[in-house]
Amino acid sequence: MKFSLLQKTEDHPAVCEVLYDLSVDRAVYNLVSDKRRADYFISVLSKPLTERENIIFRQQIYLDFKNIPGLFDSLQLLFTRYDKIKSDWQEMKLGNSAGRGSEINPEALLDYTFSSLKVTAIFPSTIASFFTSIGQTLKSYPIRSEGLVSMRDWCLGMADNAALDEIVEISQLFRYQTPDCFDFTVAAKLDGALRLCSCDISGISEHKQEGGAFSKLFSKKKQDDGFSSVGTELSEAGEDPYSDSIFMLNEALCRIDSALTQVTNDVYEAFFGMSNEMMFYEAALFYAKTAEDSGVPLTLPSLLPAEEDRIAAAGLRELMLLSNGAGSETVPNDLSLGKEFSGLLVKGLTDSGKTVYLRAVGSAQLFAQAGLPVLAEHAEMSIRYGFFSHFSSAEEEFLSGDAAGRFDQEAKELAKIIGQLQPYSLLLLNETFQTTSYREGTESMYNILRFMPKLRTKYIFVTHLTRLFGYMEKENVILAQTSDAPDMKYKIIV
Repeated sequence: MKFSLLQKTEDHPAVCEVLYDLSVDRAVYNLVSDKRRADYFISVLSKPLTERENIIFRQQIYLDFKNIPGLFDSLQLLFTRYDKIKSDWQEMKLGNSAGRGSEINPEALLDYTFSSLKVTAIFPSTIASFFTSIGQTLKSYPIRSEGLVSMRDWCLGMADNAALDEIVEISQLFRYQTPDCFDFTVAAKLDGALRLCSCDISGISEHKQEGGAFSKLFSKKKQDDGFSSVGTELSEAGEDPYSDSIFMLNEALCRIDSALTQVTNDVYEAFFGMSNEMMFYEAALFYAKTAEDSGVPLTLPSLLPAEEDRIAAAGLRELMLLSNGAGSETVPNDLSLGKEFSGLLVKGLTDSGKTVYLRAVGSAQLFAQAGLPVLAEHAEMSIRYGFFSHFSSAEEEFLSGDAAGRFDQEAKELAKIIGQLQPYSLLLLNETFQTTSYREGTESMYNILRFMPKLRTKYIFVTHLTRLFGYMEKENVILAQTSDAPDMKYKIIV
């Protein structure tokens, strides 16, 4: 069984490329000082979940971590140590391999194999102890989330798991011993030509007498060449039962080492990588604390099916402003875009809050589908199957006065986006066609926007193309504008 803190069931969200336009990546780097954690958090945000049960799964875990003091730190410590087990194991294996000489006689080869088996034998009991620690840790906190409760129950169950106990018991045989501490019985399988096919240990018993299993294979002492005198005589005749016995035992122990390694790997995979997933929640807690310290409200949005096609929020604020330390000064705005409307148009002067509003909506939808709270007093959001954006490029990216070239470029970019749209997507447009003539830009955008309902794509377009509003009056859209009142700066008025 493989556990995850990020999703309950398999989910294959498409990677969205709107984070840069929405300034979400820059905001996260402002909020999370550790780049590795910020990068991981951004990578998760860039893959918005599309299964409602997975989003709720994350919401519940986030709430447990946020509301239960000490829980996150305890688990983070355990999972960080747990993920290090594999690197420790690999390092010890490599160290054992480095000790192997280029010329190995049968006994040295057996010693090498047994040393490898001893390294492997360390880890089943280590892993089993972590299962116990994780289970007991989760048991000591009043967790409520489905993900952590199932993890707790599984770990506590593994403490009484007979199969795991058997693996640990087998491992303990080899952990502190050497080959001559045992008497081995090896079963050899031969083919029709009496060639050795495989060897397996069929019996192991602790050797009680002085000396080891190999000291009594032959009663005569070994000569300087490393073989017994009987072995030398037989070797001259083309046979060496001493070397053959060591070879067969070595092959059998190799099979045990391989099988034990595979089983240990399989068991270990249950929680491997969990420390990375904890980084997502650590960044989420940083984000939540920054909002709370700034006096900005947070809410876990109600998730609606995609078919309800609704985006609604009260007191919505923008993430980038929060990350820059301007959270308390951020002007809240509302949004209610129901199924009956295909989109929202917002007009206003430069620096009147249009782009901030667009980014606030887009980042809220992304965070909602990441299972995280949004910067609002209340929110209801339908799941979106795709996120797309077009933010008009800066003037200097085009040749001075080359409005036609810029228009053609933006038209190609929009055509590419439209070709990728799928039902229940969200399209965010910022000042598209801003440098072309008002008439040309207005007519082009009108033909594009009136086509959106056929694609069942919600859109929000902030623009200076005021003439477009006259074109769209008869369409099922919400027409809004920024406020001109000095005491209502950056407010969006419907």
